[in-house]
Amino acid sequence: MAKTSIFSSKYHKRQKRKKFIRRTALLVLILAALFLLFRTPLTNMVERVRQNIAEEEKQREEILEQVPTPVETPAEEEPEEPAEPEPVYVTVTLPGGEMFSAEIIEENGEKLFEELDGTISLEADLSPSRKMLVVLEESTQDLYLVDTEGAVTDITYRTYKNTRGYTASKESILEQIPGFDWASQPKFLDEDTVVYMSQLPWFDERRFLYIVELNPLSHRNFQRVGGTDVELLERTENGLKFRIKEVEEVLTPDYKVVSP
Repeated sequence: MAKTSIFSSKYHKRQKRKKFIRRTALLVLILAALFLLFRTPLTNMVERVRQNIAEEEKQREEILEQVPTPVETPAEEEPEEPAEPEPVYVTVTLPGGEMFSAEIIEENGEKLFEELDGTISLEADLSPSRKMLVVLEESTQDLYLVDTEGAVTDITYRTYKNTRGYTASKESILEQIPGFDWASQPKFLDEDTVVYMSQLPWFDERRFLYIVELNPLSHRNFQRVGGTDVELLERTENGLKFRIKEVEEVLTPDYKVVSP
């Protein structure tokens, strides 16, 4: 009885194993069939995707080839500002040994003196055209005209003469009277006339105006402008302005004194 039971148990185990093997084989067959069934569509789909990617890449390259390559435009350089021309000076040595330099500029093809603005240490003034300077050499009290080439012309009043026949040279008077003011404050009245102040003709503390006409050269006293406190100022449209004490008036080119 026991022996029959053992054989029955082994039989059932063999049957179960056979069923498992059959099921496993069937599953493998099914999987193999599925693989065979879907391999071709999957392969085709992968190939189509690869071809689409390749086609898109080709189209992109063709589009890029048609787009012109941008040309780098060099950055525009800012134009350099023209350099300021170097100033030009004329250096003048006066007969008494004093020296000065004056700046020269060019306008409309002509050489002109630059405005003085205190650049010359000597007493000096520009003509209206700015082509001439009148300069007082302090050590000698001589007056000179200077042109833009540096040429010097002496316009000094050399010998004093009065109506009574008295005659004396500038040098003799300066030797006899120390500190005597023979000439000071030279100014251009107009292009052809220079004026200055002097202790002549009365040899006292007063100063009187002297007029120097340049063409031809002549000197004369003008006592309408004089006093102990006379200052020659700037030229105006009407003439040369001057001040006596607190009163300002104008000397015109025809030697009249008018209100400013």
